[in-house]
Amino acid sequence: MQRLNIALAIGAAAFLSACFTSETPFIPEGEAVRLDEASAILVCSDEDDCARTVPNRGNKGYLMMPPPEEDEDEEPMGIRFVPLMDTAVGPVWLTEIRMVEDDETAYIVGVTRRAPEFDADGLKAFDVELPWCGDVSQEEREAYGIEKLDSYTCSLPTETSISDYLRTAQKAYFDDPVWWDGD
Repeated sequence: MQRLNIALAIGAAAFLSACFTSETPFIPEGEAVRLDEASAILVCSDEDDCARTVPNRGNKGYLMMPPPEEDEDEEPMGIRFVPLMDTAVGPVWLTEIRMVEDDETAYIVGVTRRAPEFDADGLKAFDVELPWCGDVSQEEREAYGIEKLDSYTCSLPTETSISDYLRTAQKAYFDDPVWWDGD
C-alpha cells in the first residue's frame, strides 16, 4: 500500500507515485455515488493531509480543491466513487482520481473508507489509499492480465474488472486497520 499525498497528487509527482492507472475512466458513467449528501466532504490520506471537495455539477463525482498554499493556477481534481465491498473496517469504495498534467490525463485507482477520526470543521472525512501494484505477484499479473508499466505503475487488469481484482486479491488488506494506517 502507498499513501496518497494530496499535495503531491495535485502536482506532477502523482504520476510517478501512481499504482494502478488507466488512460480512460474505469468507473462507468452513471454508477458513481455521493459519499455524503452534504455539499462537501474531506478526502484524506491521514489526519494532517486532507483536501476539501465540492460536488461536481452534472455528475455524482466531486472536485478536490487545491490547498490554499498551492499555485492559484492549479485546477481542481476530479474524484469519483463507487461501492466496492464491505470489510472489517466498514464499507470500502473504489475510487477514480482524474489527474491532468500538461496534455496528459490519467485515471488513478484508489480505495476509500469512512474515516470519522479525520472529521473536521463539520465535514465528514474519507480516507483514500492507493493499492500498491508492487504487491501484485507474478502469478497474479499473469492470471489477471496486469501489466507492469514501470517500477511504480501497473495497468488495470485485462482478464477481469479492477473491482473484481481488488475484491479477490486485496480484500485481506482492506480488512486490516493497520493497512489503512500505512504502518
